Amino acid sequence: MRSIDRVLKALYHEEPDKVPDDNDMAGVGNVIEMKIIKEGSGFRIMRSPFGSIHLEYVNPSTGSSANIFEAGWVEQGDISWEYTLAPAVRWPEDLEHIERPKIDIEKVARVKKEVEALHQKGFFTIASHRGVFDSPWRYLRGLEQWLIDITRNPAFANKLIEFTTKSNMEIANALIEEAGVDAVMIFGDQGTPEGPFISPRRYRELIYPWHCKLAKAYHKRGAFFFIHSHGYLMPIMEDMVNAGFDAINPISPLCRMSLREMKEKYGDRITLYADLSIDMDPKKKVDTAKYSEILYGPDNKPRIDALAYTLRTASPGGGFIFAGAPYWKTMEKTTDKQRNYREAWERLRRYPIKLKAE
Repeated sequence: MRSIDRVLKALYHEEPDKVPDDNDMAGVGNVIEMKIIKEGSGFRIMRSPFGSIHLEYVNPSTGSSANIFEAGWVEQGDISWEYTLAPAVRWPEDLEHIERPKIDIEKVARVKKEVEALHQKGFFTIASHRGVFDSPWRYLRGLEQWLIDITRNPAFANKLIEFTTKSNMEIANALIEEAGVDAVMIFGDQGTPEGPFISPRRYRELIYPWHCKLAKAYHKRGAFFFIHSHGYLMPIMEDMVNAGFDAINPISPLCRMSLREMKEKYGDRITLYADLSIDMDPKKKVDTAKYSEILYGPDNKPRIDALAYTLRTASPGGGFIFAGAPYWKTMEKTTDKQRNYREAWERLRRYPIKLKAE
């Protein structure tokens, strides 16, 4: 079965030949791209089309307490952070003087060629853009001021959402219609392990209507609609599912998101595009060090046990894409443990999935 057909089967909640993973899909870039204005060792400074200035950098202390780099599962340069140095809107009246990004015909043509080449190879293609909650603070206001806007001036907050979301939607629509991308994924965290950044009421008032509009626009043009967001999102999950998302990622245990609970409550309505998971009590925090040891530690057994649990929990009936599959840019660099894990993944991912622990 081709990769694209495998992903489509999962999205239609049918069981394919084997569980699809990230290697069955290919990203074709962000809808709105940053322009690099300065870069150096471990950092780069970028300007968005809205005029905001951003810093992307590698933090040498990332994961040092958990020793996540020692076993070779991930390299330090693979983990970067982004910080908004200068948002584009300092005062509300500034919004009136900013032009929305326009469709770049040359970019659409480039993406079309890329999509055609990827389809020839059998891949499912995804274009991405920042989400409804994320875009206003990333590009226009900064997080602290954005949260103040939502609380004190929701009418202005909605203007900011409309300004950024329409920009993303218009360009994404062109990539669907002209370039033929299969899905659009919006990304940007909506919460922390404690819960969403905003109340369910504010989500329904401000964010939910635009999630619905994006879903309607992309579905009308024949594309699927994905979301990537960390955070404990169960207080708003019913609304998110009703908004029309086809898949949600990453459902991370680090955010108290229980894969078992998601499968039981929403597994027949939305595809779970999930990270490696563990059996957990969603009312309690996951031991970060223990989970990091499973993900990145030298012992393969806990990782393979977690893999088997993840597949048993989410795979039955389709509706599951695995976001934690082994992938390495150059196989020559892999260790015996990494190759063994990949062999275990290829063995366990085949339908029918073994539902009992070995």
